[in-house]
Amino acid sequence: MSFAVEGKATLTKKLTRDDFLVGLLAALAKRGVIAISIRGREFYEAVECAFHSLEAVAGKFDVTPWFVIVLDPIHGDSPAIKESISSAVLRDIVSLDNPEYQDLRIKFGPTEADILLDNVPGGPELFDVLASTFIDAYPYVAV
Repeated sequence: MSFAVEGKATLTKKLTRDDFLVGLLAALAKRGVIAISIRGREFYEAVECAFHSLEAVAGKFDVTPWFVIVLDPIHGDSPAIKESISSAVLRDIVSLDNPEYQDLRIKFGPTEADILLDNVPGGPELFDVLASTFIDAYPYVAV
């Protein structure tokens, strides 16, 4: 996608839903987070807050969100977030622990997080902002 800014054409990078989740998890891992409870609507609301923060700052980081996050009004969850979690499990980035599969365990540390953040559109600075938004909305993370 190209936008004209003061006579210049700039290209923004597409940020997919899966890139968003991986970047968010990587930024959390850099802060020492190893597990996140995904029980209840609070987790999904915090991810939605991070998404709204992304929408607000995307232009500063030359990214365009190529997805939307909408919470189910009855259940308070999000099919889009659930699909990205499933994708992360398949990629062996996270695991869903316990018999109920309600604890998301990040399977990499800060060193691997740096590599991941260098390879997602927006980079480390963007996802540091989004991780702050997520933690402010959802402090139930394990370090």
